[in-house]
Amino acid sequence: MAVIDMLEALQSEPAPVPAPTPTSPVSPIPTVIPGDTPILQEIHDTGKRTLWVVTVLMALSSVIFYILASRSPVPKRVFHTLVALTTTISFLVYLALASGEGITWKHDLIRHTHKHVPDTSTDWYRQVLWLRYVNWFLTEPLTLINLSFVSGLPGAHLLVAVAADYAMLGSGLFATYAGHTARRWVWFVISAIAYLVVLYQVGVNGSKAAKRKDVQTKRFFGAFSGVALLVKALYPIALAAGPLALKVSVDSESIIFAVYDIIQQGILGYWLLVAHDSSHGITLYIDGFWTNGIGNEGAIRVGDEEGA
Repeated sequence: MAVIDMLEALQSEPAPVPAPTPTSPVSPIPTVIPGDTPILQEIHDTGKRTLWVVTVLMALSSVIFYILASRSPVPKRVFHTLVALTTTISFLVYLALASGEGITWKHDLIRHTHKHVPDTSTDWYRQVLWLRYVNWFLTEPLTLINLSFVSGLPGAHLLVAVAADYAMLGSGLFATYAGHTARRWVWFVISAIAYLVVLYQVGVNGSKAAKRKDVQTKRFFGAFSGVALLVKALYPIALAAGPLALKVSVDSESIIFAVYDIIQQGILGYWLLVAHDSSHGITLYIDGFWTNGIGNEGAIRVGDEEGA
């Protein structure tokens, strides 16, 4: 009976449950704000004012260059015409850019990897002033032609320099629209190599050709080409830091390229014309078709009888 009473007592009492043991507090879960808000990089007042300033400077320079050209004899007007055309083209392009034309958007999708949470991505939209490439494709060969005339660079080297300059600009444009991928740096490397080709053709071969001229012309070409090639290095630097790495704003990029164009097209143009008018060794004199056109001598006559 005692055994039965003990079993009944055990059944009536609840079974003991071990008390929960305290556990360490859970560490805060890292939160990640999804990058669904796009980031815009666009030109602001600083960049717009810069475009207008360059527009005015190029317009004034063009007028001055045309006036200087009109005061120079036609056979000695080659440099005047080339620098005037350069600033005129630049004036038209900058006027269009300052008016809001020639500008488009490029889109980059940047992905962010995280350790304990899903990856996220951010949309970057950046304005590209693509019309400035039209400016460079038209004006930079004219600058290279001026350098060739000063140094006496052979036409074969000049052609390679112009082709390399086009490759530098075209590769840079392709890199701009290649997206945030490794392809953009492949295009950038091609652009940088093309710049080095221009550097070699103008700096090395041009200096060799200038050695055949007088001392004053040789010194002038060394200083003139040195500044031109040094300023040209701003292009790959601004390209890498701006459209490719997205580290430089559109305003800063506009200022860098404004300095690039003002020096390449304006200041170097004034420097060349001053040296041209003050030094006989640098003076370029071209006669023939440039001055007189095509005369009757050597012209093809159609309809004349043989022996008439």
